[in-house]
Parts: sequence; structure tokens; C-alpha cells
Amino acid sequence: MTASIAQEFYKLRDEWQTIDSLQTWKLAVWVAEYPDVDIIDKFLEIERSPVGTFNDLFFRFDSEYKGNAADFEVLLWEEFLSWFNDCPHPELDMYTALVNSGLLTQPFQPDRTLQPGLTSLWQELLRFRACIKDIDKHTHFCLYFPVVLYHTHNIAVWLKKVLNGVPKEIRLVTIDFAQDRRVKLKPSAPCVYLYPKLNMLDAVKNEMKKDCGNYNTVDAEARFTRQIIEVMESTTKDKGKTTPKEIHKLFSIVREMHSPAAQTGSWMVAAQAYYAIRDVANSHVYTDKAIAASAEAMQQQDTAGYPVWKSCMMLKAALLYGEKKRKAALEVYEQLADTAAAYGDAYTVMEGRRLAGHLHYELKEANTAFEYMLLALSAGAYLEPPVRRQSTFLHAAYMAVFLAKRVRNAEQEEELQAQLAEWLGEDWEALLQQEGVGHAKIKRKTSII
Repeated sequence: MTASIAQEFYKLRDEWQTIDSLQTWKLAVWVAEYPDVDIIDKFLEIERSPVGTFNDLFFRFDSEYKGNAADFEVLLWEEFLSWFNDCPHPELDMYTALVNSGLLTQPFQPDRTLQPGLTSLWQELLRFRACIKDIDKHTHFCLYFPVVLYHTHNIAVWLKKVLNGVPKEIRLVTIDFAQDRRVKLKPSAPCVYLYPKLNMLDAVKNEMKKDCGNYNTVDAEARFTRQIIEVMESTTKDKGKTTPKEIHKLFSIVREMHSPAAQTGSWMVAAQAYYAIRDVANSHVYTDKAIAASAEAMQQQDTAGYPVWKSCMMLKAALLYGEKKRKAALEVYEQLADTAAAYGDAYTVMEGRRLAGHLHYELKEANTAFEYMLLALSAGAYLEPPVRRQSTFLHAAYMAVFLAKRVRNAEQEEELQAQLAEWLGEDWEALLQQEGVGHAKIKRKTSII
């Protein structure tokens, strides 16, 4: 059977159905593969909305557990109180939605004089639950705690600590990574594990193909979109032997379309495909073609030009780096960062400066490398805090700390550390020491895009 996103979603509903009527559990853990986390999150968000299927009432807590249970429980209490604050966006106002839908037997406001913490949270959640019209003893409040990537402290520690004290009317829900299990309670614990067997990679791919027609259609644009998928899939089959043939098919479709944008896009796809099969010469050729064409589009104020241009500039720098042409790659990163700044693209400015900093480090220019890492961090400071904590901002921060110990004095190191605490949070040091950041090699690999 062909996988689809809808099909995978209904698998999640079927999986939840197996535990919905059970009265014996207090914690449900979705044990998920990395590609499946997003759709599980969406499933829980839908259950939180008026169109949810199951009787339990779902609520979401976004507070992050940072290793201290008492502090976390204060954050949960404050987040709960915020549900009942005046909301500037009516479409996001949970309490007003309940009032307007007639689901409350009486108005409810939490007792804000209570001591912040878990005891107060359970007490007020139960009092709030008692205000829900026609609620029965089998309808629970399900509290969803989303998985947090790139975080040293896992909420599993807190869940194990509090689980036995959770009131019978309340349930907890979270997600755990199948490849890195953290939530492992004893068999006697009131916990259920859900192991959805999903095929999200094929589902997403089929969704992309769904409206692309087939090779017999007269719609060249549909065939173009489908052929892009065929080109990229060919790079993973038979060592890419069919990739040149699929690229030529793509070019033949473009000639039918008489579209400069499609032409530029096809060159970018060809450049990336040849890079994937390590045909550096052809990747260079099509990268340069795409850069020239997209730069011309940018000059003509075509908004489609910049995204293609920056992707190809990153690829060009990777090609040059692979050929050990570090200074030439540096020039590309400089141009990339400067142009991204003009477009207000903070993330790409950060990446351009960060990667240039790595090159200066490899060229044994530690002072310059440190300055570039500071420039990368300054650009990344314009990103939202969650993005900083889940992106290569962490790598720039790690390198800045690493280099500061070599080229700056103790006072300057302390200034940097204070700034990182502001940008990343007080747990910045632990955050940088996690797998993939603190344990990463200082020297980059060839694949840097």
C-alpha cells in the first residue's frame, strides 16, 4: 500500500485507541523514530483542539526542564496561570474558547495566592476540571510535554520522580526517541509505551508526487516537479549511475517550459545531484550557472533569486573546501554573509561567518577565527531563543569558548560567558557539552553544507 500522510496520521489514532479506555496508566510515552516526531506532535495538537477525537482533554506545557525539579514546577505553575491571562490573540485564547462553547458550568480563575509548585498545580487543575460541563470520571486531563531537542537535561528524570503522585484524573504524555531511550520506568509503574510503525519518509515523498502527474501528462510543470524527485532519488541508487540520465531528462523538460526560473532551478538541482555522487567537475559547472542566473534575477528584484543563490553559494564553498582551496571558499562565505545581511537573513549571516571562522582556524589564524565566531553569534542573536538552542548557533558558541581560552584573557572570557548565558540561558555550558557540540571535532569534515 502506498504510504500517505493521512494514512500515517490514522495509524496514530489507532495506536492511541488501544490505551484510551484503559484506566490503569498515568503516563503515556510515544517511542518514536526521528522522522515521526513531528506528526505525533501534530496528532496531540489536534487532540488539544475542538476537532479532537478522544474524550480526554489535552493541554500542552512548553516549559523546559533544566535539571531542577522545584524550578521546573514553578515554571509549570506560572504557565498554567498564563492560560487565564487576557490574550491579545482571541484565536489562541483557550479559556475564552471554553466559555464561548458553553463547556463550563461556572467561570474559573486560578487561585494566584497559592504557593507556586506542583501541589498547587494539581489542586487547581482538578478544580478547573470540576468546572467542565458533563465531565465523567473516565475523562482525564492529558498534559502533553513536548520532546526538547539539544537539551542536556531530559524530562524523564522529573517524570519518574512525580509519576506516583499524579492525581487519578490527570494523565501525562510525552515523546521519547527510539534511538536514545530516556523514559524507562519499571514494569510495575503506571506507564504505557506506544510504538507506532510509521513510514513518514515515503509518505512525504508520495505527497510531493501526488499532484505532479506522470510522464504521459502534457503538463510540463508537473513532469518537471516529478523529475526533480527522480533526479535526487537516483543519487542514492546504484552509486548514482543513472543520475546523469535523469538530469538530462530534467533539462529536456525545462526546454519545453521556456521558463528562466525553471532553467535556474534545474541547474541548482543538477549541481546538488552531481555533488551527491561526487562528480565535482559537473557540480562546479552547474553551480556557477545557477549562481550567475540567480544573481541576475536578484538584480531584477525577483524574490525567487535569493534562495537559489544562497543555496548554490553554500554548495560552491563546499566544493572549494573539498579541493582544499580555503581562501577561495573564504571569499564565497564573505560574499554570502554580506548579501544575507542586506536581505535581513540572520540565519545565513550566522552560517557564513561561522564557516568562515572555521576556515580561519584551519589556516591557523586563531584571533581572526575568534572574531568571526563573535560575528556569527551576533547575527544568531537575532534568531528566536528556541532556534538558537537547536541550531548551529551552538557550534559557533562552542568554538568561541574554545578559542577564547587561547586568544583572550580571563576577563574577556567571563564577558563572553555572561553573553552566552543571556543568549542561551543559564544552562549554556551544559548545553554546549552535549553530544554533537562539545564532543564534536574542532576540524570540520569535507561535507559542510
